Amino acid sequence: MGDQRVFWKLELEIEEMSLMDIIIVSYNSTDYLLRCLRSIYDTLHGTPVRVFIQDNDSRDGIDRVRNEFPEVMLLKNAYNLGFSRAVNNALKQGNSPYIVLTNPDTILIDGFFEPILCYMEEHPHVGIVGPKILNHDGSVQGSARTFPTPLTGLFGRSSLLTRYLPNNPFTRENILTTQSDGRTPMEVDWVSGACLVARRKAVETVGLMDERFFMYWEDADWCRRMWDKGWKVVYFPRASVVHYVGGSSDKALSRSIFEFHKSSYRLFEKYSKPHYWFLKPLAIAGLSLRLCFVLISNGMRVWYDRQIAIRPKEKAVYFEKARRIKVLRLIARLNIGGPAIHVNLLTKGLDSKRFKPMLIAGKISPTEGDMSYLFDSMDTKPVIFSELQRDISVKMDLMAFLRIFNKLREEKPDIVHTHTAKAGSSARLAVLMYNLFYGKQVKTVHTFHGHVFEGYFSKEASLIFVWIERLLAMLTDVIIAISDTQRKDLTEKFHIAPGKKIKTIELGFELAPFLKNGFLKGQFRGKFGISDDTLLIGIVGRLVPIKNHRMFFQAARLFINQNPALKVKFMVVGDGELRRELEAYCRQLRLIRHVIFCGWIRDVHLVYADLDILALTSLNEGTPVSIIEAMASSVPVIATDAGGVLDLLGASDGIPSSDGFRVCERGILCRKDDALGFMKGLKYLVDLDAVSKSRLLLQARSYVKERFSEERLIRDMESLYLDLMANRR
Repeated sequence: MGDQRVFWKLELEIEEMSLMDIIIVSYNSTDYLLRCLRSIYDTLHGTPVRVFIQDNDSRDGIDRVRNEFPEVMLLKNAYNLGFSRAVNNALKQGNSPYIVLTNPDTILIDGFFEPILCYMEEHPHVGIVGPKILNHDGSVQGSARTFPTPLTGLFGRSSLLTRYLPNNPFTRENILTTQSDGRTPMEVDWVSGACLVARRKAVETVGLMDERFFMYWEDADWCRRMWDKGWKVVYFPRASVVHYVGGSSDKALSRSIFEFHKSSYRLFEKYSKPHYWFLKPLAIAGLSLRLCFVLISNGMRVWYDRQIAIRPKEKAVYFEKARRIKVLRLIARLNIGGPAIHVNLLTKGLDSKRFKPMLIAGKISPTEGDMSYLFDSMDTKPVIFSELQRDISVKMDLMAFLRIFNKLREEKPDIVHTHTAKAGSSARLAVLMYNLFYGKQVKTVHTFHGHVFEGYFSKEASLIFVWIERLLAMLTDVIIAISDTQRKDLTEKFHIAPGKKIKTIELGFELAPFLKNGFLKGQFRGKFGISDDTLLIGIVGRLVPIKNHRMFFQAARLFINQNPALKVKFMVVGDGELRRELEAYCRQLRLIRHVIFCGWIRDVHLVYADLDILALTSLNEGTPVSIIEAMASSVPVIATDAGGVLDLLGASDGIPSSDGFRVCERGILCRKDDALGFMKGLKYLVDLDAVSKSRLLLQARSYVKERFSEERLIRDMESLYLDLMANRR
């Protein structure tokens, strides 16, 4: 991927001008608008933009915008021009390469701009991109749709039939967000104008918005014209906004309803074929009946809200409490690694107004590093079940099952989410019995952080574990894979469950310590007395067989033999059951002068600040945390092709792999258990020219920043939980 596709380079190339024109049309929604503007500026992180506010004669103190945001270009129209005309006025004033339209009643979630702009730079034929739009309760709005048909009036996003029969085939065919996996961009007919990003070149080709649409359906018309001119329209769920539906239109509800139906007919008339003229009276009659029905039903709703004993404010509080979802999370142990970090983020990060989390963890073995310190600053501490442990024991496993069952009776959770195989088996069986005995509908979710189907046990034992997981999958509502490769393994290689039951939700991390660790450079080297001119090659992880440290040391010996004049140290960060055995193996290979066993280092971002290369030699992996941390820290990565490693490193750049390694978009990929190929890959990285290395590091850093943020993980998981509860009810 060339430099021109990287967001930061794009910023540098246009530093003398604005990257985006952000356009907001406001009408008596200044309170919402101020909150929207705050979210925009909090999300920009210095990106050059111009913000245009077109105010359609508001009477709620619109001048407050100038007081708080003097840099915003506010134009107060003498009367209500309508949405399309107001947008066009702002479009004519700007000249930035990208245009962001967003409603005043939206809040942009941090990380909104960067992934969308990177995507549009990489896909020059995309004219409009629509982000994932969330309701205020976290559920996903049907913002990506097919072009309307006569059935749309009956099975639209907010129609009565859709509300009562949400999974009917007509609605699913119309509302394309129901077909999204929540991560992958998908081409759609049109996206909602509540928030979209357009390419100015596309707008210049297609033309401005059709001002005959006073409000509503102008977005569908614009997208249709995009397709007609050869531009693509894409739903992009990696960027999100929250939309408080009706924040503006509720101010004039009857006018909004009338304009909606009027624009519906205008869209029908504009695109219906001339020889279908006889359908026009039917369309007018149908829309008129629908208009009457909607006006009456909304009038009754307004009356109800005003007359009922529960006042609107009290009613909102009531439903807020009712929506709080109790999530019971279980993990076998909080040993050092990705799963412990993952459950910590989910325990502390879920919205406390909507979720009530609880974590149960098992006992850590003496040879493992402990990450329970992550919970020291939290009010909610994990509950430790000592019976829940790594080793297989019929007695202890039965006791763990009984304790989990009793906890279900005590807590009455809505969702049980399990992590790691041992916790997953005990808890899912306990939920099965609890639901049967008490007639409950507790939903179950299980995350595969990796799997034990390869590299851990004999073929016979591995097959037994595969069958156990297949049976447990039948008791599970949703199975989460943490990478696309892992999902493919679970569905196609091991046949654990059908694809429709397995959802990919990648890990999330607090990346800031790694993205900003440059000022820490020298501290790790200083601790071990290593000079600045010494090449540091590190491996981070548990000292257990599956990590295959022996191959790392074999490659180190070959590398030293090939480069005797090079000052190099091989740093082993981590500990575990094989420590003494591996130290003896290093002595056998005469590597003692070149290898340092560091043990566990809590502030691991200090390590990455000084590493020159990160190595990973595993036989099996889920999504390796060390690779993500290294990429965020701008450390080059070389790794074996295990589990989700390929997803992290990206596609090959076409360089032949005859030397035993492949150059990928974001790192070097090697075969498992091939020390010679690994050594050659190390040599390639050491000799790589500065420009190529900078490109590699920039692409890796941009990738992890977009894909593995804590905020993205929380959004995805909250959306999953809300969907589960909606289906249950």
